[in-house]
Amino acid sequence: MTSRLRDVLSVTIGAYLCAMGLLLFADESGWLQIGARGLVEAGFGLFFIALGVLVILAEARARRVRRRLSQTFGHIRSAEGWSVEDGVLRTVFGDIDLDLREANLPLGETALTLLVWVGAIRLRVPHGVGLEVEAQTFVGTVDVLGRHEEGLVRDILVRTDGYEQQERRLHVRISTVIGELEVVQDQG
Repeated sequence: MTSRLRDVLSVTIGAYLCAMGLLLFADESGWLQIGARGLVEAGFGLFFIALGVLVILAEARARRVRRRLSQTFGHIRSAEGWSVEDGVLRTVFGDIDLDLREANLPLGETALTLLVWVGAIRLRVPHGVGLEVEAQTFVGTVDVLGRHEEGLVRDILVRTDGYEQQERRLHVRISTVIGELEVVQDQG
């Protein structure tokens, strides 16, 4: 699990557990007559509140990145000679297919966030670029630099050797709810 997800998830689950504990205490102490059905309904309500908090916190973290390209349906593809800068690319139903081998990557570290609800993300990176990838999928497959996982709730972090020493570094966060994630780097 990545630190970003761990931070947001632990706060959300903690708040949820505190609220459920407060409801149970209120019911058992007689302070508030909730009953078993009320506790179940409150549990579902609090679950959706916690899920909403999780989404809001994740979005707030993503807003720190300057550039954003969002599309509800369809595919996002890179163009030849594309100048890469920090950014967020996302689509609800579709694919993101980025080939950065002919792109202009700046010196230093560049942060990209690629989000797809249902679809695939494919990223090709040139040889000689330091690469750190945080990949997450709820249902699907993840294949990052040869590390392959599939199934439910996949969350991996892969970093190339000598990442910090590279002149050009790419920090990528890729995530999908249902789909495939693939990151390939040229061998040079």
